[in-house]
Amino acid sequence: MLTRRQQKAAPLESAFNDWWMAQSESFRESVSMLTARSCFRGGYTAGKHADERRFVFRAGRMRITVWAINTMEAKAKAEAEANFRAHRNGWPKPKLGWQLREEKCSTDQR
Repeated sequence: MLTRRQQKAAPLESAFNDWWMAQSESFRESVSMLTARSCFRGGYTAGKHADERRFVFRAGRMRITVWAINTMEAKAKAEAEANFRAHRNGWPKPKLGWQLREEKCSTDQR
């Protein structure tokens, strides 16, 4: 039989498991693992993109979220993501290009 390589755990999962096991027994008993994982995921993502800001764009019927340093870089990433999603779903690209409208988040601290 063929032996398959086992996939490594995702970095988020590895980091969460390390953090969870480092917590005290009383903490682990008082907080459910699902709640802790949800909170950890938010902090992990924000910490991973510490020098970047989160931008949300609306392109047609799609809502695209990207992390970038400035608006120009964010628009370029959002356009690439819109092209990828359109190709994946078999949609044609607009002839005039994507009209990206930035959505203002209620928690945005600008």
